[in-house]
Amino acid sequence: MVQHTPPQREKQGTGRLQRPQATYTTEMEADMKKVTEKVKGTDSDLSEQIKAVTKDSHVRAENTELMLSYQRGHITLPQYKLLLCSLYEIYRALEEELDRNSANPGVAPIYFPQELARKEALENDLEFLLGQGWKEKITVPVATHKYVQRLRQIGKENPTLLVAHAYTRYLGDLSGGQVLGRITQKSLGLSSGEGLSFFSFPGVTSPNRFKQLYRSRMNSVELTEEEREGVLEEAVRAFEFNIQVFDDLQKMLTVTEADANWQHRQAQHSSKDGVETVKNRLTEKVQISSSDLSEQIKAVTKDSHVRAENTELMLSYQRGHITLPQYKFLLCSLYEIYRALEEELDRNSSHPGVAPIYFPQELARQETLEKDLEFLLGKNWQERIAVPAATHRYTERLRQIGKENPILLVAHAYTRYLGDLSGGQVLGRITQKSLGLSSGEGLSFFSFPGVSSPNRFKQLYRSRMNSVELTEEEREGVLEEAVRAFEFNIQVFDDLQKMLTVTEETDVRHRRTTGNGDPSTMAFQLPTSLVSSLSVTRFVLGVCIVLAVAVGIYLR
Repeated sequence: MVQHTPPQREKQGTGRLQRPQATYTTEMEADMKKVTEKVKGTDSDLSEQIKAVTKDSHVRAENTELMLSYQRGHITLPQYKLLLCSLYEIYRALEEELDRNSANPGVAPIYFPQELARKEALENDLEFLLGQGWKEKITVPVATHKYVQRLRQIGKENPTLLVAHAYTRYLGDLSGGQVLGRITQKSLGLSSGEGLSFFSFPGVTSPNRFKQLYRSRMNSVELTEEEREGVLEEAVRAFEFNIQVFDDLQKMLTVTEADANWQHRQAQHSSKDGVETVKNRLTEKVQISSSDLSEQIKAVTKDSHVRAENTELMLSYQRGHITLPQYKFLLCSLYEIYRALEEELDRNSSHPGVAPIYFPQELARQETLEKDLEFLLGKNWQERIAVPAATHRYTERLRQIGKENPILLVAHAYTRYLGDLSGGQVLGRITQKSLGLSSGEGLSFFSFPGVSSPNRFKQLYRSRMNSVELTEEEREGVLEEAVRAFEFNIQVFDDLQKMLTVTEETDVRHRRTTGNGDPSTMAFQLPTSLVSSLSVTRFVLGVCIVLAVAVGIYLR
C-alpha cells in the first residue's frame, strides 16, 4: 500500500468560498449548530466530527426510496445502469480534481489513487453493460450535474473542501458499498463478476484497516477553526447532494419504467396496428393524391401533426411564454439529436437514398447549436448538458439506423429540417423577443445563411427526396420511420416535463438546504426574483412547444 507523509501546511488565508448572503433555512441552521457544538467539544478528530454532523443526513440518505428498494434486493438492470451513469460523472469530477490538487496540503494526506480511484472501474462496468459506445448513452439527472459542478468549483477555489466529498464517498464504498455489491451480484445474476468492478478494491487488502489509516491521515490535516467548519459544512452538503441524486434517479426510473411499458405495448402491436395504420392511411391518400414520398409522409403523420399543433401549450408559446431556463434545456436536447443525425448523414452521404437530400452547407445545425450553448452556458457548456432519457433513446435510434438502414434517415432529416425552415423561423422571432436577445447571440440555431429563400429550398428538398428510388418495402419503412420520428419527439416532451418538474423540486430543496444564490450548484439558475415567478407549467411549456412546432408545423 502506498504510504504518504503529510506535508507541512504553509500559513495562508482561509481560502473559504464566500457563503451566500441569503439566510440559511432552519434545516441548514440546525446542522450548523451541530457543527459549532462539535467543534467546541473535547473530541477534536475531524472524522468523528463529520460523523456527528452528518448523522441525520446519513439516516435520510439510507432511507430514500431508491436505497430502501436497493437494500431489499429490488434492483433491476435499467436501475443499475442509471445509477452507474451518475456515479461515473461524480467520480470523474471528484478524481480529476483530486489529481489536479494532489500536492495541496489539505488533499495530499488523503490522496490514494492506487487504492481508491473508481473512474476506471466504472468505465469497465459501463462498457460491459452499455457496449462500446457507452459514453454516448450516459443519462444522468440534473442533480448529478449540480453535484459535479460543485466538485469542479471547490477543486478550483478551495481544494481542502474536497476532503469532505472524498471521505463520504470512498469510506461509504468500503463500508455499505460492499453490501450493495453483493446484493447487486445476486439480484442481477452477475456471477462472473463482470459489471461489478465498481465494488472491487484490489489495492485494499483489509477495508477496516484501510479505513482506520484513512481517518488517521484525514485527522492529521491542519485546519484553522474556520476551515474545519467549512469542511464539516461541506460534508453535510455532500450528503444533501447524494440525497438529491437518489431522489432524482428514482423519478427518472419511474419515467423509464413507464416508457418501457409503453414501448412494450407498441412492440406488441407494431406488426398489426403500426404497419396497418401506415398502409391504410397511405392507401387512402394515394387514391386521392400523388404518390410523392413527401405527400405520403404528410398523410401518414397527419394525426401526429394535429396532436402537436392543436394543444394549449402551443398557443401559449405563440403568445411569447418562453423563459431562459426552458430555452437552455431545449437546446441541450436539440444538440444531442442533431449531433447524432448529422454525424450519421455525414457517414452515409454517398448512400443512394441519402445523397439526394444531403445539404450540409445549407442545413447542418450542430455547429450553430454549439455556438448558442457556449453563449448561454459558458465555455464549459459540454459539462452542463442535461437531457432526458427519451432524448438518448432518440439518438440511439438515429445511430442504429445510420449503421443498419441509412435510407430511414430520410424520414428524420425531412421532419426535422423542414420543420426548422417553417415553424422554426416563427419560433426564432418569438424567442428573440421573449428573451430580449436583440444582438442575435444565442439564436444561431434559427439562422440558415446558406438558404436565401426557405420556400424555394423546401421545394427543392421535396423534389430531391421524391426522386429517391424505393421499393415498396423501403417506402413503407420510411413512412413508418416518419411516424416513429414524431413519437420520439412526443416522448421527449413527456420526459422533459417530468425532468423539469424534478428540476424545480430539486431547486426548492437545494435552496432549503444551502440557501439561495449559490451559483456553483444550481444548473441554469436565474436570480431568485425571476425563478420565483416561474410556474412548472410555464417552465415545461416552452420546451415542449418548441420541439412540437419544429417537427409539426412544416406540414402546412
